This record gives sequence, structure tokens and C-alpha cells, in this order.
Amino acid sequence: MREQPSFWDYNEKGLYFYKRQAYDLAIAEFERAVGAATFPLAALDINLGAAYLGKRMYTEARARLEKGLALDPDSQMGHWLLAQTLQATGAAFEARAEFEEAYMLDPDSPEGRVAEEELLNFWARRAPFPVLAPAP
Repeated sequence: MREQPSFWDYNEKGLYFYKRQAYDLAIAEFERAVGAATFPLAALDINLGAAYLGKRMYTEARARLEKGLALDPDSQMGHWLLAQTLQATGAAFEARAEFEEAYMLDPDSPEGRVAEEELLNFWARRAPFPVLAPAP
């Protein structure tokens, strides 16, 4: 008898498709993972939100990322992805707050460094005078 796939199996397949930018397939697998889980897991919602973001389905991405962050407010990846989603929809100040949160959670991680770069760019775009680059 064949064993029923677990939520983790679906999540792994979703990650496989996501890494190959096959977002429709990733979304289907992540939705199966969320449905198969017997309890809420932030990572599943965040992964589904990432796939929606990749597909430019911003409303769905935001909803899933916010749900994941409600379960795990310390998810740096969740804040970073939500910031990207908000930025893509023109919610610049909300995006800035999420980039700040992502940066504060771990400034030295790849997401933290990208968040810092986004924050510097945010202020440079809004400065009424030229902004000097930070010293190396």
C-alpha cells in the first residue's frame, strides 16, 4: 500500500518548483502542504506567499505572508518577502517598516544586507538634497 504524502512532501515539491520559477506548480504544492498540515506552520504560509509574489499575485502574497508572520513574527524571510510585496504595490512606507524589521532581525544575513540596501535606497529616493554614500 502506498503511503499518503505528508505536508512536508508537498512543501519539498513546492520548493523544487519555486527554485525553478515554476510558480503555478509551486503554488499548487504549497497549497496542498497547507491543507495537509494538521496544525498551522508559519513556514508553509511564508513559502506560499513567496510563490504568490513570484507570480505577481500581490494580494494573495500579502495575505499569506501576514498570516505566516502572525504565527512567527521573528521570521526574517517573512518580513523581507512582505517588504518586497508591499514595495511592488507602491506601499513604500509600509515596505520600509518591513525592511527595517528584516534588517533588525539579522543584519549580517543575506536578507539583512539586502534590506539595509533597500533602506538606504528608500531614503536616497526621498532626500531633498544629495545623500552621501556611507563610508566603507
